Amino acid sequence: MKIRLTVFALLLATTSFSQSIHRCATVNAIQLRDAETPGYASAVNRTFEKAKEIATRKETNAGVVYQVPVVVHIVYNSPEENIPNGLVYAQIARLNRDYRKMNADTTDTRTEFKPVAADAEIEFYLAGTDPDGNPTGGITRTQTSRADFAPDFFGNGLDDVKQSSLEGVDSWDTDNYLNIWVCDLVGGNPLFQLFGFAYPPATAPNWPAGSAATSPELEGVVIHYEVFGDGNPLATGALSVSDKGRTAVHEIGHYLGLRHIWGDANVFLGEDGCTVDDGIDDTPNAADNAAQVCNFNKNTCTDTPTDVPDMIENYMDYAQDQCMNLFTQGQVDIMRSMLETARTELVDGSVAPSSIDERVSADQIAVFPNPAKDVVQIQLPTEIEVENILLLDINGRTIRFFPINRFIQSTVVNLDVPAGSYLLQLQNAEGLVNKRVVVY
Repeated sequence: MKIRLTVFALLLATTSFSQSIHRCATVNAIQLRDAETPGYASAVNRTFEKAKEIATRKETNAGVVYQVPVVVHIVYNSPEENIPNGLVYAQIARLNRDYRKMNADTTDTRTEFKPVAADAEIEFYLAGTDPDGNPTGGITRTQTSRADFAPDFFGNGLDDVKQSSLEGVDSWDTDNYLNIWVCDLVGGNPLFQLFGFAYPPATAPNWPAGSAATSPELEGVVIHYEVFGDGNPLATGALSVSDKGRTAVHEIGHYLGLRHIWGDANVFLGEDGCTVDDGIDDTPNAADNAAQVCNFNKNTCTDTPTDVPDMIENYMDYAQDQCMNLFTQGQVDIMRSMLETARTELVDGSVAPSSIDERVSADQIAVFPNPAKDVVQIQLPTEIEVENILLLDINGRTIRFFPINRFIQSTVVNLDVPAGSYLLQLQNAEGLVNKRVVVY
């Protein structure tokens, strides 16, 4: 217990008391696991080095789009925590835009970083079947008697939401699903606002067998409910630094093997941040994190041969969501190598995407005019409600997202895209269905 107290007290002393927001507890979770299971942190390092070696040899299948099935477990105590399906769909759309480098704010990437900004060629979809083969919309909802799942001062409780025995929800098979738990991670402690955390891959080579952190059921991502989903109306006040759904983008980066770009130097222990690196060559060194602001003048380390500012727009820093806009090619290589070495079953195509085809087929959906110049009307059978509409290109990449409150029978959308063939994707609680549309 003394070791746990020391590690978590350092976390509080270096983050929570100096700033009321702690964006990500991934590194601290690893430190706690290392205190409980000596050698855990060094195993994380070996895993990262193995992935970097593979990425350096360019063994990643460039051009292949990896598609990851997702199940979102919403664990709530109050009605406010039981966030609507629309925020889940908005979060998936945000993930796909950012991981495919299709986010509109790529235009804000600074000139010196544009050459290294990269499309990860990784996409996410809500699972259509559960581990028993039953149809699902990829969202589970569980009411809990617990007020929250915030860790205590000693670091206890980080994984409680993942266990039904502790009033949480057990994971689905973590080899085949990316499990995302959405719950209250803050609780009543205003000094410790925790947005999320995730563990790096646990099945990579040289990972220590039998340690607590490698338990398969603990793999996945945990996100605070007020910052889950692009445009969450609850992300106000201090939480507004993460109002575009990029906490999940960041945490899934950890889940796929990425570190914080400043290398997590502990200034409290006298470490020089400019000498501690994230292990990726095309992310410049930084002495510390972006501290929840968009300071484009920040340059805490001198780089050679060319000095560049801190890359605060990187998803693996701590800037505000509004100025995050890129992964680098080096980061992409790491994430893809993890999918090829540690999380191979995740992208084997064995889990079908969610679908509402059981209730309505594509030929029951009327889209007119089709072909269309810009605006189309969509009409459905009376028994179908739609919560979101996406526009996809012919490769299935999300181009536009149309959030709507409640679409019954008919609605009109402005496509505003170049001529070509597209898919309109309609989503509701049961899943989704696609309808092809031609724009001239």
